[in-house]
Amino acid sequence: MARPNSSLSPPPGPDRRRPPYHPSEWDLNEPASFTRIARSPVELALLTGVVMRMFRAVVLTHGSPTSNVYLGASLVIGTIFLLGMATLHLGRFPVRDWPWRAGLFAVFETVGEMATSLLLIVLHREPWGTARAEFHDWQPMARGVFFWRLVAVLTFALLLGAVVQVVRGRMLRKPEEEGGGKVPEGQPFIERRQREEFDSRKR
Repeated sequence: MARPNSSLSPPPGPDRRRPPYHPSEWDLNEPASFTRIARSPVELALLTGVVMRMFRAVVLTHGSPTSNVYLGASLVIGTIFLLGMATLHLGRFPVRDWPWRAGLFAVFETVGEMATSLLLIVLHREPWGTARAEFHDWQPMARGVFFWRLVAVLTFALLLGAVVQVVRGRMLRKPEEEGGGKVPEGQPFIERRQREEFDSRKR
């Protein structure tokens, strides 16, 4: 029997497979320098601390510190910035690493913030209540900053991690119901290691 002419066979269809998903929480195209800083809890946290302290100084010296609305809005903006920067770092690592990375982020954020505070004290630009802070005020300020930054970032990381795990669990159960327990290749927003963990739980 004659073999069919390969030149008459239809051309192969386009490859409909998705490109391989790289092991990261987010799949973004970013400059290498930005990615390096975002993955470093030291550099990103120090930058966050500097911006937070400068923002505090501007808010308390150039605004209306007696207005509750003004102070409340400033607090919300500062909190969003702090937690947003923490998310920028945490989102690049597995959820299981978030607690200790959140604590490390809070430590270096405090370092950056209080180093900036020392500079502002030297320049007599660090507000402390209705007056300017002195060097003897720095230690109690540092303790308060570290406590509240640690509580805020760590609590946020734990809550966000819980939400991510719940959503991810639902996304893993859906292909299990539809495809007999196998997660398809190229599943968006799910790391390949999550599929391996899923398979190990099935065994």
